[in-house]
Amino acid sequence: MKAHKNKSIVDSPKWVFRIVLIALLGALLTGVQAQTIKRVELPTVGTSESYHTISLGARGVILVSQIAKNAFNLQKLNSNLERDWSINGTIEENLDFVKSSFDGQSVYLLFTRSRTDFYQVVKVGLAGYMETFYLSSVDKFQITDFQTLGYSVFMAGTVRDEPMLLYTNLASKQSKVLAGVTQANTVIQSVDVDTLHHLVNVCYAARKGKEIKIISRTFDEYGQAVGQVTISPEPDYSLLNGRLFMLNDSTKLMIGTYGFRNMQGNNNSASQGLFLSKIVYDEVEFTQYHSFTDFKNFFNFMSEREQERMQRKIERKRENGDDVKLNYRLLVHDIIEQNGNYLISGEIFYPEYKNNNIGPYGMNSWWGSPMMYGGMGMYPTMGLLNPFYWDPWYGARRMNNGQIFNGFVYTHAIVAGFTAKGDLIWDNSLAFENVRSMELKEKMRIKPNDDQTVSMFYSSRGAIKAKVFDRDKVLEDLRPIPIMTADLGDKVRQTSTDEVVYWYDNFYLAFGYQRITGDDGRRNVFYLNKISF
Repeated sequence: MKAHKNKSIVDSPKWVFRIVLIALLGALLTGVQAQTIKRVELPTVGTSESYHTISLGARGVILVSQIAKNAFNLQKLNSNLERDWSINGTIEENLDFVKSSFDGQSVYLLFTRSRTDFYQVVKVGLAGYMETFYLSSVDKFQITDFQTLGYSVFMAGTVRDEPMLLYTNLASKQSKVLAGVTQANTVIQSVDVDTLHHLVNVCYAARKGKEIKIISRTFDEYGQAVGQVTISPEPDYSLLNGRLFMLNDSTKLMIGTYGFRNMQGNNNSASQGLFLSKIVYDEVEFTQYHSFTDFKNFFNFMSEREQERMQRKIERKRENGDDVKLNYRLLVHDIIEQNGNYLISGEIFYPEYKNNNIGPYGMNSWWGSPMMYGGMGMYPTMGLLNPFYWDPWYGARRMNNGQIFNGFVYTHAIVAGFTAKGDLIWDNSLAFENVRSMELKEKMRIKPNDDQTVSMFYSSRGAIKAKVFDRDKVLEDLRPIPIMTADLGDKVRQTSTDEVVYWYDNFYLAFGYQRITGDDGRRNVFYLNKISF
């Protein structure tokens, strides 16, 4: 491994900014104004040009684009969407940009290709300083996650369908495989960096028969194991996936989905609801289970007739001491604390293939479940979830039997309030309209308001769609809020891959691609809008 340093800052004339200040009043979110503060447009040529957006919080945003077969460009914009610098870098032959990581101080870019032992990592300082590292690792290592903490790189993946966690210190150029879970039939499900405590939390799902438990190992920034927690399910349940959150130095919270044990098979796993486990000094204090049938508004994405049928079925099952068997997939967001309680949110999704259908109970066909690795040539006997296998940079788009992966479909988003003891207080939901993505990533955002209400919103087709909740009640179901363009005479002909992410304070960043017709003719652009809520 060798390092290459490059301090030059290049201002490439190709990337011309089209900037406009917009001070138009938007919709009201219970007294909070939705307002486009500023917009930046970067012209795109055809459909092959793409940008990767990395939020830096109040310090701005970095855009990554490939400008040639072996070259990339980085641009940093400040919090006012003004360009601070632009710099070009080189890519080793046949490598692709795969993933980025921001540890609060520097941005790291990973370039590689599927099932290779060669990687290029670029460290980018926020002042425009760039370092390049070339790494070699285990042959046929397929990366599923990439996280950084200082000069420490944590890469999760598989080698011959076995999970592996690889640690590399860029400063010392040393790599080692970190000890994982010794039990057979395990999957690395998540790798989360805690920048406050300088820790990395890695969650594994370990399967034995139909029983699935979650094991979390915590490492410091030097790759040393400093803690392990095992969450074992009650006899009737299996834990399907989980994420670990550090509440303080001694207390952690594990959140994930669970299912009935007798519903779990070799080639599939059926999820029923949410579980919450509180851990104090690496000992489990309690685990609470909440079936989605206990939520008041979980099924609001259905038609009224479907909701009525579902409610009747739930009531009949409860009279017999049973529960309706479900199979939904939930992408869990970070926990938000609100007045001593926890807000937990996420999107319900499924991967789509040809002949794929979804019904009121979840997946009708095992093609619709990311748990079902049996027919996908990934984990033949596991049926456990690692969503990163559908990252577009990895794996074949065509499955063993000819089915073609067509992206993730998002049905609806949920938000729920829980007490510090894990009791469900309230819940609500927001239905998605034709939202899909080739990558599994967060689509909606949650904003706690000063009056204790909660706003939920997402971006779709050039507009932001939002609801405002007062616990179980919907205070406002707002009309779509248009994402403003550069000129009043503009007409947006097409919007694609539009996103909205939390940026800093009360500001959010909306971005995507648009084809626009205006007074100056037609233009294809990548846009960024700074939006205040």
